[in-house]
Amino acid sequence: MTRRTREAAARLERLEQMVDGISRSIDKIEVATIVRDPSSGLSAEAYDGLRKQVVAAAGSRMQHLHQLARFADAVGSGHVEALPDLVREWMGQSGLVMVHDATDDRYYDVLGGEGDELRVLRFAYVDAITGRPIVMGQAERVKSTVDLGAHRRVDAGDQEEVRS
Repeated sequence: MTRRTREAAARLERLEQMVDGISRSIDKIEVATIVRDPSSGLSAEAYDGLRKQVVAAAGSRMQHLHQLARFADAVGSGHVEALPDLVREWMGQSGLVMVHDATDDRYYDVLGGEGDELRVLRFAYVDAITGRPIVMGQAERVKSTVDLGAHRRVDAGDQEEVRS
C-alpha cells in the first residue's frame, strides 16, 4: 500500500468517525427537543406513538392473561388433552411458527456430533411476520446409519414456510 493510499484511508476513517459523531449529536438534539418542547410536531408524534404502544401492551397483556386462564382451566379440570389444540390456536393468533428445518442456520444452532444428518433436540420458534427467531432451535449431527427410533428426525417435507 502506498503512502498516499494509507493517508487517504486514514482521512476516510477520521471522516467516518466525525460523521458518526455528528449523527449521534443530531439524535441527542431530537430527543432533547421532544422532551423540552411538548408542543412541537415531533413531540406530538413521539407521544402519540408512545400512547399507542402503551394501549397495545395493555391489550397484549389481557390476551396473555386470557390464555393463562384457559390453560389453568384445562389443567385444573384434567382436560390436558385439549392443551395441544389450545397452544396451536394461540400460536396461530400470535403468528408464531415452529420451524422444522434444522439446516436453516438463522433459526438453529448445531451443537456438535458427527454425521451428515441433523436430529432436532429443540424446535425453533419464529415470528412469522418479521422472521425473527423467538426461541432458537437446537440440533445435533448424527450418522445416517444410526436408528433414530423415537427421536425426531428432520425431513425436508416437514418444514413450514417462514417469511423473512
